[in-house]
Amino acid sequence: MHDVERLLREELSRRSELPPPSAAAVVTAVHGLRRRRRITAVAALGAVAVLVTLAGTITALRPTAGSLPPAFPPPAPAGSVSLTELPEVWFADADHGFALAQSCLADPCQLYVAQTTDGGASWQRHAVPGETFPAEQRSPRVTLRVLSATTLALDGFDGDRRRFTTDGGRTWTEQPVEPQGTVAEIPDGGLAQVRSNTGKPIDIVVLRPDGTSALLATPPLTRPLTSMWTNVAHGDDGSAWVYGGDDTKTWLWLSRDRGRTWREVPLPGDAAGPHAGRGPLLEHGRILYVVETFPKRRAWRSVDDGAHWADIGKDLPPDPGGDAGLGSVVCFDGTLLVYEPTSGAVYRAMPSEDKLGRVGDAPIWQRAGGRYLRGVGPKGSDGPYEHSPDGLTWTELRL
Repeated sequence: MHDVERLLREELSRRSELPPPSAAAVVTAVHGLRRRRRITAVAALGAVAVLVTLAGTITALRPTAGSLPPAFPPPAPAGSVSLTELPEVWFADADHGFALAQSCLADPCQLYVAQTTDGGASWQRHAVPGETFPAEQRSPRVTLRVLSATTLALDGFDGDRRRFTTDGGRTWTEQPVEPQGTVAEIPDGGLAQVRSNTGKPIDIVVLRPDGTSALLATPPLTRPLTSMWTNVAHGDDGSAWVYGGDDTKTWLWLSRDRGRTWREVPLPGDAAGPHAGRGPLLEHGRILYVVETFPKRRAWRSVDDGAHWADIGKDLPPDPGGDAGLGSVVCFDGTLLVYEPTSGAVYRAMPSEDKLGRVGDAPIWQRAGGRYLRGVGPKGSDGPYEHSPDGLTWTELRL
């Protein structure tokens, strides 16, 4: 083998373990070797032909089906990347999480994914190739779907694209959005969402850990023409829940075998009526809550999958106007917190307590997967934002 061919093979072999290089980068490296070893110009021209052949071979051998072009946007200057205006933040566990971010130094804005592996103490920002949006749009039209500590998908609002990464956003591929085939259950590390079909039973589309989609073989046998929740909710105990309704009724279904079988859960009070509004709180799984805001303010709890309900909201203040609503969150230990937005009062019911009691005033929390999230701005839910593993110690979310 000619010496320059050997050098090219060595350089390509070394780079094959890295993200795909450009041809220019490889040629530059080889020319450096050529100058040092005084390879002739004729040999270099022959080597370029070998480069093209070998680069095609390496590209074919590397698993890049559906890969995005390797031309990543240049790194944004420090301080120019911030949370999207409508924040999307999700923690796979207490230490690993993701947030959508943007840089709008120029128009259009560039979309970033920020990743933390230390509970939000630090964040690494990764540009998403091909994902830009007009500055006047103010937020990207994608949904963040976190499958694990390193794997996530970005689905376009109009269902036309899916960006997928398994290394926290360092490299990306494009995956088909439309489901292909069926699966018997929602796999470990998978996500699912409801797809309503007018006049027909619903479908459940499963996002698999490899970024592809399939239809669940056994969705609930019902016809919610309006799905109040798009995603199939998952409880901390591994349960799966589907909530929706039409102009006559609101339903709730539960699966405790990853979607192989489903059963209807009876809803209490007025929650089973049409257009019942806010859905049940299902995060704890074995403790199920329903918080009603209209026509009455009531809070219900069930510990037997809806067979029996206890009214624990007897001391909630009335809402004369009927439009103030209530905020609510289920803590990791099953405690229910209810927020009265007009006064800022907080009511709490621990799993062992039979009613909500006033406990003070505090900003409204949200569950963001493995952590709590809250806004501490002038309007309560506005930024800046803080996150916490326990509701006691809070850290500002700074990218």
